[in-house]
Parts: sequence; C-alpha cells; structure tokens
Amino acid sequence: MNIFALFGLLVITRERRHRLYMPAVSTLLLKKYGLKTPLISHGWEKSDRRIPMPKILVVDDNADLVDLFEIVLCRKGYAVTKAGGGGQCLEILKTSVPDLILLDIMMEPMDGWETLKRMKSDTRTKSVPVIMLTGKPPTWDEIIAHMDDIEDYAIKPVTIEGLLSLVQVFFQDQETLIRELAQAKSAGADAALLEEYRNLRRSVASGKTMQKVLGHKKDTIDKVLTEKADRLQALRNKYRVMEPAA
Repeated sequence: MNIFALFGLLVITRERRHRLYMPAVSTLLLKKYGLKTPLISHGWEKSDRRIPMPKILVVDDNADLVDLFEIVLCRKGYAVTKAGGGGQCLEILKTSVPDLILLDIMMEPMDGWETLKRMKSDTRTKSVPVIMLTGKPPTWDEIIAHMDDIEDYAIKPVTIEGLLSLVQVFFQDQETLIRELAQAKSAGADAALLEEYRNLRRSVASGKTMQKVLGHKKDTIDKVLTEKADRLQALRNKYRVMEPAA
C-alpha cells in the first residue's frame, strides 16, 4: 500500500490539465526523506494558470521520495512527471521532453550516470537540462567526465527550501543564459560558438558547485575549470556579453 494511502496524508484534486495538492504531511515523514519543514507552514499560493508551467521530470527509484518531490514542486506551480528508474525515464522522454530533469544517481538496475549517457546520445534529449541528485557525492573522475552534461548537483537529504531554491535558481539562470546568447548572437557569434558558450557556462557552474560541496580542491579539476573559465571569459569579452552578477 502506498505510504500516503496508508496514513491518509494526501488529498488530490484534479483540474483539467493541472493538479492541485493539499498535503498535510507529518514532520516525521518529511524528515525521514530529508524534507525537513512541513508543507502547510509555508502558505504557498496557487500558481497563475495563465502562465505556462515549466515541466520537470523527477527520476528516482525511491517512490515515496518521488511522491514528496512531486507534492512540493506541484504546489509551487511546476508540472511534474515521475519516473521510478532510468528505463522509465528514457521511455517517457520518447514522447515528452521536459524543461528540467532531476535525476538520482544511485538507482538500480540502471543508475543515473548510464541514464544520463543514453539521454545525451539521443539528439532529441541531449540538450535537456539535468540536475543530479545523490546521497553520495560523486568522485572527481565522475565530475570531470560528466561536467559538460550537468547543470548542477544536489546532495541528499535536501530541505523543502533547498529543493525549491535549486529549481528556482535554475530557471532564473536559464533566463539569464537566453539573454547572454542573444547578446553574443547580435555581436556576430555563430551557432557553433553559441553552443560552445552554453556548454562552457554549464560545465564551469557545475564544477564550481562540486568544489564547494566536497570541501576541498584537486589539481586536475582546478586545471580543467580554469581552462574552461578562461575560454568562457574570452568569449564574453569577444562578443561583449555582460557577465551575470555574482
């Protein structure tokens, strides 16, 4: 039996294309799955129905955690699709491409890295932004191998505020990226350079995040990040792209 049905914690009301969630989730359950603040204490308002809802695909083999993420994100106005593993994620992507994927690393039988690899090998999904979720920090080798494909990392457990901030910052940054690409294009950058700029920006940001998370540095990652950051700055200077405020 689903944990929400068991405890009678969730009431779901369906409205045409949208779903409203009115959760009364206990503090104990939230803490169990790393979401440490009761939802009802926030007083979040319903999203404006006139504004298209960003689509987020949440991929994790912990069904209860995925349900909790869905509650939190839907209540804030995002359209959420759930996948219980890498295989289901890839099946969903055949018919629906989201604006963001929250992808857990430690899954079975297909882990997050293999799922990411298959996504990036498909021309339809290679550009879909991905934030990796994990209870175990990735190794430096994994970071270097995948930093060009990942927007950010989130280390579990994550608070409700942390989850929402992660997603909100991502979408705000996407708006900034669109403006930067428009500036570069108007200054003469071609499609190949625009793609290089996008990839450099992504890899520098995700690499710096993991430097902070792991709490120490390593010569290899420092060298890689320095080279990418220098190239990114060179493109900004050449195409007069205003660097976002820190």
